[in-house]
Amino acid sequence: MRILAKLFASFVILSVTALLVIVVILHTRHSTQLFHTLVTPLVPGELTVKQIHYHWRHPLTLSLTQPDYQRDGQHWQADTIQIQFSSNQISHLQWARIDGLTLNLTDHAVPHLNMLPKTLSIGRVLFNNLTIKGSNWQASQVSAQLDDWRKGQSPVGEVSGRVQWQIKQVNWQGLRLSQLLLDAMPTPSGWQLNGVSFQWQRAAFSAQGTWQPGTLALTQLTVSDMIIDSEQTHQRLIKTLSRWPDTTTLTIERADIRQLSADTNTLSINNLTLSAEQLRFSPHTPWWQQPQLRASFNADYVRWQEQTWEQPLGDIERHGETWVINQLTSQWQEGFIALSGQFSDSDWQIDRLQANGLTLSQPILAPLIQTLPNWPDRLSITDLSLKHNEWLALSTQFPVKISGIDVDGRTLRLHHRKQWQLTNGVLTASANHASINHQWLAEPYLRLDANDGKITLHQLLLGFPDGQLAASGQWNINTPSQPWALQVDGLQIPLSIYQDWFNWPLPLSGFHDIEGEWSGLAADKESFSVGLNGKMEIVLFDAQANVDPDKDWSERIAIWFSDKRSGTRQEQAFPFESLSIEADRGLITGELQGDTPRLINWPIFQHTAPRIR
Repeated sequence: MRILAKLFASFVILSVTALLVIVVILHTRHSTQLFHTLVTPLVPGELTVKQIHYHWRHPLTLSLTQPDYQRDGQHWQADTIQIQFSSNQISHLQWARIDGLTLNLTDHAVPHLNMLPKTLSIGRVLFNNLTIKGSNWQASQVSAQLDDWRKGQSPVGEVSGRVQWQIKQVNWQGLRLSQLLLDAMPTPSGWQLNGVSFQWQRAAFSAQGTWQPGTLALTQLTVSDMIIDSEQTHQRLIKTLSRWPDTTTLTIERADIRQLSADTNTLSINNLTLSAEQLRFSPHTPWWQQPQLRASFNADYVRWQEQTWEQPLGDIERHGETWVINQLTSQWQEGFIALSGQFSDSDWQIDRLQANGLTLSQPILAPLIQTLPNWPDRLSITDLSLKHNEWLALSTQFPVKISGIDVDGRTLRLHHRKQWQLTNGVLTASANHASINHQWLAEPYLRLDANDGKITLHQLLLGFPDGQLAASGQWNINTPSQPWALQVDGLQIPLSIYQDWFNWPLPLSGFHDIEGEWSGLAADKESFSVGLNGKMEIVLFDAQANVDPDKDWSERIAIWFSDKRSGTRQEQAFPFESLSIEADRGLITGELQGDTPRLINWPIFQHTAPRIR
């Protein structure tokens, strides 16, 4: 026993002495040679270091300068590596710090750490001035902190603690991001993102959420001071977003965009502020298909489709297949518009439509209408209010200008059956004045209502320079035959309106008084032809006709209703003082009173020209 005790004591003394010698040597210039002699042969692969730093005051800390490691085609280089060993566990490091490491991932080979023991664990891994190069991206000046890392079975190890990244600059898919910060914690199914932030185009981005394979779920996304300054930047952004993994869905509980400005070929925005909730972007699905959405926005202006919308303000929602506009207002075309309602593919329910002080035309509205989806089957407007508007149609064939348009509608219901039909509601419309294909009108007025498809025209007034036309009537579109009735009464009405407005072949000028009642069916052209009934009395004043001078008046009038066209024409006095017309089930008969009266017989259901004798 004494011999064993002496041998053990001798071993301890020799071990302590050897350890002290090694410690002493580590403090000398021979430390690096000692490391290469004792440690390098024990490491799989080829490891070299330029210098070893060690101090007895920190006996568990070791520093390697310019370490270089190669194995299995992998090459690792760093400026320095510092490690602190554990005092009670040989396979555990308190911490490790790596400075100046460069990772090259461009060859698509996933780096691994299989050379490390599976039992190795590190309390905290620190990276500083790390550079990472990928096939389409590069990150420089990277700092990171990984808590509770262990090698385990994973090729690159696993982290069970907090992860923090700080990246000064990232070039990713053509975009240059800067000041990227990431604070995350692992979860059983993915990662908890406590905070992500970065800058791009002078804009600041920040987010929180979770990630797991197939889903990135953000609870908050904030974008501030974003500027898309050109079409080139816009296309670069679209190209980058198009590379979003087609297996990953992005959801955002709340997104806030503050002070966004953009200037592209098709869209310009200045100082847009947007808040949105319940956003969802799924692969192979258009971005506007949002199952549940609530968003509000405002901006200084939006320029789109060659139109400028100033001070737009909106509050919208999406529920299933229905868009809900709680509020949408804007200054536009030197006026103001406001809209609210619910919109689906088959039904538009407009609660309020207001437009004041607008100057509109077909070229202005056409691009906007083309961007709308298909018209619905049903359209309802609870409150329609149009005040002091103007309509321009500067066409050489049919110019129209209507000024001071006021329209008031209540509980309007329209259905689309080959064409739009008003089934319910009350509508009143008026204007200060109008010019319709060179016919001047003063204060035109319209008032009608509809009840279950029964339309009643209470009053239509058209004020001409020297006279006025009044009309009223009924039309029941709720029955298959669609019966209708019309009453007209007018004084000093220009005869030229028939050719100017309806393109009827009546080359007449002058004036006429009119009084009549008509009724019939409007289901189709045939029912109209066989169902027309009524009578009309017309008195002519200063009537002139542009006719062929070589024909008598019977031939002249017959030509008006035929496909024939006479050659030479000249202005002549129309030698008739009045016209009486009656219709009985589509047979129109009449008499022109004058020096030489003429009788008219016209069975319109036969689709022939009238007979004049």
